[in-house]
Amino acid sequence: MLETRPELQNLSDYVPGKSIEEVKTKYNLSNVIKLASNENPLGPSPKAQAAYLAVSSKLHLYPRGDAPDLIQAIAQKHSVSKHQIILGNGSDEVIDMVGKAFIRPEDECLSLEPTFSVYRFVALSFGAKYITVPALEEDSPLEALLKKVSSKTRVIFICNPNNPTGSYFSQRELLDFIKQIPPSVLIFVDEAYAEYAQALDYPHLTPYIQEYPNLVISRTFSKIYALAGLRVGYAISSPQVIAGFWKVKPPFDINIAAQASALAAISDTEHVQKSIDLNNKGLVFVTQKIKALGFQVLSSQANFLCVRIGSDASNLVNYLESQGVIVRGLSSFGMPEWIRVTIGTPEENDFFIKQFYQWNTNARN
Repeated sequence: MLETRPELQNLSDYVPGKSIEEVKTKYNLSNVIKLASNENPLGPSPKAQAAYLAVSSKLHLYPRGDAPDLIQAIAQKHSVSKHQIILGNGSDEVIDMVGKAFIRPEDECLSLEPTFSVYRFVALSFGAKYITVPALEEDSPLEALLKKVSSKTRVIFICNPNNPTGSYFSQRELLDFIKQIPPSVLIFVDEAYAEYAQALDYPHLTPYIQEYPNLVISRTFSKIYALAGLRVGYAISSPQVIAGFWKVKPPFDINIAAQASALAAISDTEHVQKSIDLNNKGLVFVTQKIKALGFQVLSSQANFLCVRIGSDASNLVNYLESQGVIVRGLSSFGMPEWIRVTIGTPEENDFFIKQFYQWNTNARN
C-alpha cells in the first residue's frame, strides 16, 4: 500500500464556506446571497474586467513567470524595490512558499488563535510543531506569544486584521514585538484585509523591512480588489527572503488573465475607495442592528463581523441558509458559539438583518 508522508496524519481538510449553488440546490431557492467568504460585494473593477477580456485571445501562451509589469506596479504602490516582491497563486501559495523555503522538521511555528487555518496546515505539513496562544483570553496576546519563542522557533504568523475576529494590532504593538524577535525567526504578517482597516494607528510596516529583514508582509487581490476567483497574492520582504521564495515558486503559477486583471485593478483607486466607503457604512449598520438585540459583536477593521450567538449559533446558520443567506459558522475556528458575516451591499445587509431578526423572534431554539 502506498502511504502518504506521516506529517499528513496531523492535518484536517480545509473547511470552505458553502457556495451559492450548493445552498440553492439544498433548499430549492432561486435567490441566495453569500456573506460567508469575505468577498467584495461590488465585484471587480470595470478596468479589471476589461483587462481580463482583452487577453482572451492569448490564452494559448504561457504567462511570464516573473510578471514584471505587475511586480513593478506593486513595488511602486508600496515604495519598495521590485526585488522585494514575490507573487503567489493567492496568498495561500505565498504561505506555502514560507514552508517550502524556511520550515524544517522539528521547527516550531507560532501564532495566535483563532486565526486563518492555513498557517497551521503549512507548519504541520512540513513537519514543524504548531504552537498557539489563545488571543481572546489574553489581555496582551503579543506578550504571551513572545513568551513562547524558543531556540526552535522558525516562523511566527500574525494575521492583521485577524480573520475571523476583525481585531488588529497597532503600529506600536507590532514594532515593539518585532524588535524582540531574533533575526533567525521569520515574522509573517498577513495583511489580507489591510485596505479595509481605518484605524489611525493601523501599521505601515514596509519602511521597517530594511531594519528587520526577517519581516514578511503578505497581501492579496482577493479581498478589496475582488479577484478571489483569479488567485493573486503577494509578499513584501527583504531581497534575501524573497530570493528564497523564488527558488521554490512554481514557474507559471500566475496566469495571463490574473496578471492583466490585477495590474488593472491596482490602478483603479476610485473602485477601491468605493469599496471602502461601502464597507464602512455597512459595518456601522450591521453592528448597530445586531447589538440592538443584545448580541456581542467584536469591533472589526476588516470587511466582516464576528458575532457571538451562543449555543444557538449552528441553528442560526442553518436557518439563514434555508432563507437564502450564507454566513460562516466558526466551529472550524474553535469558536462554536460564534458566526462571521461578511459586509455586503446595502440590499444584502438589509436582507440579512431581516432574516436575523425573524430567527431571533420566531425560530430560535
